[in-house]
Amino acid sequence: IKNGLKHCVTSNLRLQRFYSILPLSEYVFSSNFPAELRQEFADSFIVHGDFATAEEEVSLMKEFEPHLKRHVYEKDHWDNAICGFRETEKKQFQKINTPVIDRLKKTSFPESGKNSRVLPYTHVLDLAEDGHIKPHVDSTRFCGDRVAVLSLLSDSVGRFCLEKDKSVSVDVLIPRLSLYIMKGVSRYDFTHEILGNEESYINGQQVRKGRRISVICRNEP
Repeated sequence: IKNGLKHCVTSNLRLQRFYSILPLSEYVFSSNFPAELRQEFADSFIVHGDFATAEEEVSLMKEFEPHLKRHVYEKDHWDNAICGFRETEKKQFQKINTPVIDRLKKTSFPESGKNSRVLPYTHVLDLAEDGHIKPHVDSTRFCGDRVAVLSLLSDSVGRFCLEKDKSVSVDVLIPRLSLYIMKGVSRYDFTHEILGNEESYINGQQVRKGRRISVICRNEP
């Protein structure tokens, strides 16, 4: 009975970890960020801490590395949004890695309706330690109403700036092994970026970004 209880408690703790959500207090808003928009932003940019385990990270990297090593890091992206990156796409995952990808999709997208239709290819983005993602809004030609990103290998800082007034901004710590879901106002009304190390600070504390792998799922436009 004790062993069974221990297993049950461990399972519950894992579920709690998968679905722990970054509280509003952890979002670093600029002083001119409208108070009435803060909760709406946090509801539209949801960060699940410790979504994946260290073991799942290792297993995913074993699958990704042979594909990524065929490419060199590029300085410029076709839409000028990324510097210092290489990338690949996956339609099928190894059996051992399928559960975490399925969990990502189940957590991020509705079960039915237009927005439930996830694009068949998962984007794997390898951002070099000295790379960064420039401010941009994902094109509605290629992506629907939400973007889901599992972050591997490194913490980073995401910055969001209101498109109509770039001085209105919010910085968010994106932890290693976390999942974030971007939808609503954060998806459409704010540019988003991953800061390079010279700017990567939260509340005055540097967050050193190493090599970062993003596992990205999007739904259909």
